[in-house]
Amino acid sequence: MTVPNGGGLELGLPWIEDLRWHRDQYRQSRFQWSGSEALLAATEFTHGRQDFTTLMDLRELNQGRRAATEYAAVCQRAFGEAVRQARRSICPTSWGAVAIELDSTVDDCSASSHFATWSRPADRTNTQVDRVQRIVDGLYFSNPLIRAWELKQLWDLYTAAENILEDTLVDLVVELDGHRRAQDIADAIGVFTAAGLSHRIDLQRSQRGLVGDPRRTPHQYR
Repeated sequence: MTVPNGGGLELGLPWIEDLRWHRDQYRQSRFQWSGSEALLAATEFTHGRQDFTTLMDLRELNQGRRAATEYAAVCQRAFGEAVRQARRSICPTSWGAVAIELDSTVDDCSASSHFATWSRPADRTNTQVDRVQRIVDGLYFSNPLIRAWELKQLWDLYTAAENILEDTLVDLVVELDGHRRAQDIADAIGVFTAAGLSHRIDLQRSQRGLVGDPRRTPHQYR
C-alpha cells in the first residue's frame, strides 16, 4: 500500500492491517468509554463534586480544571511517543498516513510527538496510561500503531473531562457576573483582567455553546 498522493512511499502494511483487524475485532478499541465515564473522569479533579455556586467554588473548580489539563497532557505525551514510533516504520517522511489510520490530524500527531520528544519518561505516564499500556501489552497482536490508537482513546477521554470542567467553570463565571466584581471573578480563575475574562467566556461559548448544546456531549469516536 502507498500513501495517497505520497509519491509511492511504501507503508508498513502489516501494522496497518493489524490495527484494522484490531478495530474490527474490538468494535473500534479495547479501551472504551461513554459520556457518563467522561463526567466521572472530570469529577476525579473536583473530589467528586458536580455542583458549584460560589466564588470559592470557582477557585476550586479552576484548580481542578488545571489538574485535568495536566493529566490530559500526560496522556497526550504517551500517545505522542507511540505515534512517533509508528511513524518511523510506516512513513517517516510524513504524518499523513499515520493520522488517517488513527482518525487523527497531522497537527495532533506532530504536536504530540514533539511534546513526547522533549519530555522525560516520567512525564509520559500516569495510572491510566499504565493501565492502557498493560492492556496493549496483553493483546495477541500489538504494535506501536495499535498502542497509539488505544492511548488516543485515553487522551480523548481526559480531553472530554477537561472540556466538561471548562464548560462548568464558564457557566459559573456567567452566573456570578453581576453578583461579584469582574476582577474578583477573573482573579479566581487566574485571568489578569476583565477583558481576559470576557475573552475566556467568548472562546468557550464559540467552541462549546450554552448548556444543552450538542457540542458539549462527549463522544469517543468522531
